[in-house]
Amino acid sequence: MDSRQHFTDAGQEDSASGRAAQGRYEQMLASSATAAICAGPDNLILSWNSAAEQLFGYSAPEAIGKPLSIIIPSRHRAAHDAGLARAVQAGRARLAGRSVEILALHADGTELPVELSLSMWFEAGMPMFGALLRDITDRHTAQRRLEHLAHCDALTSLPNRNALHERLAADIDRVPCSLLLLDLDGFKHVNDSLGHSVGDQLLAAVAARLTGVVGPSGLVARLGGDEFAILLSDCADPLRIEELTKRTFDALHPPFELAGQSIYVGTSIGVAMSPKDASDVEQLLSSADLALYSAKGDGGGTRAFFARSMQNTSEQRHRLGAELRRALADSEFELWYQPQVSLTDLTLSGVEALLRWRHPEHGLLAPQAFLAVLEDSTIAERVGDWVVQEACAAAADWKRIGLGSIRVGVNLFAAQLRSGRLFGVVSSALVRHGLSANQLELEITENTVLRHNNQSTKVLRRLKSLGVGIAFDDFGTGFASLSLLQKYPLTRLKIDKSFVARIDRKLGDAAIVKAVIGMATSLDLAVIAEGVETAEQEAALVGLGCQEAQGYRYGRAMPAPAIIETYVERCSVVGLAPRT
Repeated sequence: MDSRQHFTDAGQEDSASGRAAQGRYEQMLASSATAAICAGPDNLILSWNSAAEQLFGYSAPEAIGKPLSIIIPSRHRAAHDAGLARAVQAGRARLAGRSVEILALHADGTELPVELSLSMWFEAGMPMFGALLRDITDRHTAQRRLEHLAHCDALTSLPNRNALHERLAADIDRVPCSLLLLDLDGFKHVNDSLGHSVGDQLLAAVAARLTGVVGPSGLVARLGGDEFAILLSDCADPLRIEELTKRTFDALHPPFELAGQSIYVGTSIGVAMSPKDASDVEQLLSSADLALYSAKGDGGGTRAFFARSMQNTSEQRHRLGAELRRALADSEFELWYQPQVSLTDLTLSGVEALLRWRHPEHGLLAPQAFLAVLEDSTIAERVGDWVVQEACAAAADWKRIGLGSIRVGVNLFAAQLRSGRLFGVVSSALVRHGLSANQLELEITENTVLRHNNQSTKVLRRLKSLGVGIAFDDFGTGFASLSLLQKYPLTRLKIDKSFVARIDRKLGDAAIVKAVIGMATSLDLAVIAEGVETAEQEAALVGLGCQEAQGYRYGRAMPAPAIIETYVERCSVVGLAPRT
């Protein structure tokens, strides 16, 4: 065979094979679920498959021969034409081989997001362009949903902490900003007493009232829990902020009608302004938080503007917290004990264990100097565990020496009620020191129980079932005391010293104490009065039927050895009084 004929035949075979392959390729694209479009260097459409018809709303006859501009939004057409011209001139397309997301134009004029995969090749020396396009509307919808969730509080539909951060970051370098942080007063009691469902309804209702107060002039956000924020951009006017805080207090004053009940809730507000108080987002948030802490420290229901002294206070608390951690490690804490006596015969009935700190530089410190910081520190539970062990050890020693089965009262930290370890700590201490359960009394305050969880109530019930006493300290000084009496497994009420101070001179205080004693009797609770200093106060309490008392009349707090020295030799003597 002539070689030329061979190559001719081979070329014809190759051409036929190529046409067959091309036909199969076009058939595949025609039936593909992905929109496939081919265009020449003149920007005119050469092929248009059925998926393209579905995606863009043009039939193949309507699209073929038309410029690609029919599927490109008008604002992007100039850039498209310029890009195509550069590709034709350079012989390569910058986007070839890559997938990008763009907006395309439907025949009805709506825009839709698509993923574009572009290819470029040459036919007879001419550049050709192919595009595969996929509708990614669902992907964009999901992405927008995620972005919404990332910036919106699901419960209240308010912007969340992330949204507040972004808004602050965008505004703080541009205009003055005023940030108000709000914390609801009494919300936890509502949550615990009426349930989380009602608590959630309350938060949503609060959000609605705050939004109504602020209106379009500012941003209201929920930061989490019962914390909210108000951001006023382009505002550094204290008078305007003062007026807003007043309207906020007024808006939250009326009760919320939820679950068939009238629920009252207040708020504390901390205010910080940029650039006066802070120059960046985190610093402004920190300053507002310090102001909020100050407002709550003043009793709540008020507002506080940030002051530099608050920063100093915060730093002092931080330093004190570090010193307290060292104090625990170096065994600098001590327990002192204040006597409690029976008012029928003045015999020693118990003691209250009180924490002291023997500071290496400042000497013996009373709780007022450090307790508030300790309660909020990470070591509060560990210190509380130590107090339980130390008090049980002291009571066991007194019993062995001959003082009898004296009851010892121990004040609990909120952290001990939250952790779930309290039952194990107390029961193991009783076993370790061979102490009867009825010789230990755990004291809780309203402030402590308002920060409780339902788990702690169960733990206290288990401890009471062992015989451990549960005393409610400072009774009568808080708004929630009466409602908590039946919720907690109490055995004793401690009447606050503020009612005892003028009990012999003020009929109102005497009436309150009489009512408390009567109520306690009906609930089968024992009663002890605190802060008794005079014979007249003692006589008034006896006349009202009070069973026990403690105060300076019977002795100040003293170390464990002093209890022995003062009482052990006289424990069997009726009319017991401490030695002076």
